[in-house]
Amino acid sequence: MTGVGVLGHGALGHAIAQALGSGQVPGARLVGIAGRRLSDDLECLARACDCAALDAPSALPALGARLIVEAAGASAVREHALPLLEAGCDVILMSTGALGDAALLARLKDAATAHGRKIYLPSGAIAGLDGIRAAMEAGVETVRITTRKHPRALAGSPYLDEHPLDLAGLAEARVIFEGSARDAIAGFPSNVNVSLTLATLVGSPDRVQVRIIADPHAEMTQHRIEVTAASGTMAIDVANQPSPLNPRSSWLAALSAIAMVRQLVAPIWIG
Repeated sequence: MTGVGVLGHGALGHAIAQALGSGQVPGARLVGIAGRRLSDDLECLARACDCAALDAPSALPALGARLIVEAAGASAVREHALPLLEAGCDVILMSTGALGDAALLARLKDAATAHGRKIYLPSGAIAGLDGIRAAMEAGVETVRITTRKHPRALAGSPYLDEHPLDLAGLAEARVIFEGSARDAIAGFPSNVNVSLTLATLVGSPDRVQVRIIADPHAEMTQHRIEVTAASGTMAIDVANQPSPLNPRSSWLAALSAIAMVRQLVAPIWIG
């Protein structure tokens, strides 16, 4: 039985903790949920999941956690991923936008190697990473992701502070950003984690081109990934239902973390 800890108890962490705490993943035992501080919400969730509520992620290894699922944002990755690796835990990172910091990524890789640990990046709100990974063996030439979201999901992004746009007044779909994954995560830190997952896979945030479309008619968030490679081409389309717990969050993202835990504790690895 693998002891699992969850870092974060927002919509994403809540869904992951519920699945693990209910025994949905045989072979995985939820030992604790950690937040920035103890709160009624955190303690209620922990009671429902029959595990500990913590305000210090560093305490999770002492409870028997050997696998930590981060679902608390880029700041949590920067603050807690390294010490958790050094404490002997494998780490699943949902907030992959943090890996746009090359120095942080290098430190995490070095720590994982030094301590014999692993860092896992779920597919999140997209699909097809297994195929792209395979294609890389012969060489990938271009990777592009187009994300289409309702304007309300993009409101408050730093990029829009510098490039003002009346999102509420949009009548038709409009391309509001085109550039590298490096620039995309800086401008839209809450919206394009998937582009950094792709960038980490192919080796650089400058190798992934990102287009963001604000569409007032979009009922679901859509991602289209286009790849040209020596082995052929790929076009992967995903349209995501929002999380039942938070309409700004992807349901598939939470499911991808649960599926990754299931994969890690299963006797057979597929994909």
